[in-house]
Amino acid sequence: MESAPGLIYVSVQDEQHNGGAQSMKKPLRFQVLLPFLCAVLTMSTQGGYAQATAAPPQEIVTLDQCVAAARPAAPGLKLAAITLDSSRAQLIQAQAKNGLALGGTGDYVHQGSLPGTGSSATTAASAAAASAAKSGVNGENVQGGLTLSGPATSLGLTAQHSIEEGSLSDQVSSVNISGSQTVFDGYPGGRAAGAVQQADYTYRAAQVTYDATLKSVVYQVKQAYYTLLGDQNTVLVRQAAVAQAQETLAQMQGLLAAQRATALDVLQAQVTLTQAQLDLRSAQNTVEVDRKKLSMTVGWPIEKEYAVADSPVPDMPALQPQEALATAYQNRSELRTLELNVAAANVALALQKSQGAAVVSVNGSVGMGVDWTANVNAGVFTAGVSIALPPILDGGLQNAQVQQAADQITSYKVQQDQERQSITIDVQNALFGVRDASDRLALAGQNVKQAQGVYDLQKAKRAVGLETTLDVLTAFSTLITAQVGMQQAKSNYLLAVLNLYNVMGL
Repeated sequence: MESAPGLIYVSVQDEQHNGGAQSMKKPLRFQVLLPFLCAVLTMSTQGGYAQATAAPPQEIVTLDQCVAAARPAAPGLKLAAITLDSSRAQLIQAQAKNGLALGGTGDYVHQGSLPGTGSSATTAASAAAASAAKSGVNGENVQGGLTLSGPATSLGLTAQHSIEEGSLSDQVSSVNISGSQTVFDGYPGGRAAGAVQQADYTYRAAQVTYDATLKSVVYQVKQAYYTLLGDQNTVLVRQAAVAQAQETLAQMQGLLAAQRATALDVLQAQVTLTQAQLDLRSAQNTVEVDRKKLSMTVGWPIEKEYAVADSPVPDMPALQPQEALATAYQNRSELRTLELNVAAANVALALQKSQGAAVVSVNGSVGMGVDWTANVNAGVFTAGVSIALPPILDGGLQNAQVQQAADQITSYKVQQDQERQSITIDVQNALFGVRDASDRLALAGQNVKQAQGVYDLQKAKRAVGLETTLDVLTAFSTLITAQVGMQQAKSNYLLAVLNLYNVMGL
C-alpha cells in the first residue's frame, strides 16, 4: 500500500477483523502537527529546554527579612520621614514662640544741653522717671537691662547710673521694673496658644501619614512576596510534571520496542512532555519577573538571585462585619487624618473669629532713684490699660475669611462621610474575598485528590489494557492543572487575608 503525500502512517492493531489481531496501516492526517512535532523532537534532543532543568537559587529569604530590608530603603517612607521631621520642627518653633524669651541690653549715652538753653539739676525723682521712660539725664549715662517676653506677657528690669555733666561728684542711680499682660485677644488662652495647637495637629497628621506609609510598604512587600511564593510553588509542580512526562515517554518508548505500544502512543507522550516543558518555561519566566518586582519593592538589585521561604496558610480571621468595620474606622489613616484636619480647621476658625475682637492688655512700671550726693531717694510708678480695636471698616474681609474657614470644616466632614462609606464597601468586599478564597482553597484540595485518584485509576487500567495512553495522559494533564490550581488558590487566599488586614488599617 503506497503512502499518500503529507500523511503519517503508524502501525495499529485491528482486533475487529475476523476476530483476531491483524497488523495494518491507517492514514492519520497530521499535516499541521508534523512541523511542530518535528521541531519539538529536535529541541528536546538538542537541549532546547535547558532552562527547565536549571538549578534553583541557593539563597532563601524570609518574609521578615524582606520587610526589614524594605523599611530603610523604601523611597516613599523616606519622603514621609522628611515631612514628619519638618512638621516636628514647625511644632517646636510654634511652642518656642508661645514661651518666654529672655534677653538683655547694655547702653552708654552721653547727654547734654544745647548752647543757649537751660538745664535742670539731676534729682532722684528725675532719675527714676528717666529710667522708667528709658531715657537719660545730662551727663554720662550707663544703662543695662533684662527682658522676659512672650506673645502675651512682657517683663523688664532696667538699671541706670548717671554722672551729671560738669560734676563727677553728682551721681544718681535708678532701677525700673515694668510689665504688660494681654488679658483678652478673642481666643481662649491667647492666639499664640492657638498657633501651637494648629502646629500640633499638623505634626500628628504627619505622624499618621508616616505610619500609613510604613504599613503600605509592608503591605506591598508582603503582596509581592506571596505572589512570588505562589508562582515559585507552581514551578515545583511544573518540574514534577516534566519529570513524570519524561518517565511516561521512556515507558512508551520501551513498550514500543516490545511491540506493546504504538508510535501514536509515543507521539502522544512526546506531545505531553513538550507541553509540560513549555508550561515550565513559562512558569520560570513568571518567577523571574516576580522576583525582580519583589527586589524592586524591597530595594534590592533586581539581578539578585534568591528563593522565598514557604509561608504557613493562616486560619480564616474570625471577624464579624461590625467588628471589622469598627476596627477599620479606628485605624484607617484616611479617617484619622481627616479627624485631625477637622480639629485643626476648628482652631483656624476660632483664630479667624478672634481677629474681629478687641485686644485688651494691662501694663505698669515702678521706678526707684537714689541721689548719692544728696543722699535722698524717690520713686515713681505707672499703671494703665490698653485696648486695641479691630478694623472698623474692612470691606467685608473678616466675614469672608470666617466663612472660608467654616466652609473648610464642612468640606472635611463631607470627606469623612464619603471615606467611611468607601471603607465600609472595602471591608465588606474584603471579608467576602477571604471567605471565597478559603472555600476555593478547600475545593482546590478536593480537586487534587479527585484528579490524583482518576490518574492512578487510569494508569492501573492502562497496565491491563483497559484504557489507552491518551486516557492516561489526559488524566495526567488534569492532575497537573488541579495541582497548579491548588497553588494558585493558596496564593489567592494569602493575598485575600493580607488585603483584609490592609483595608482594616492593621
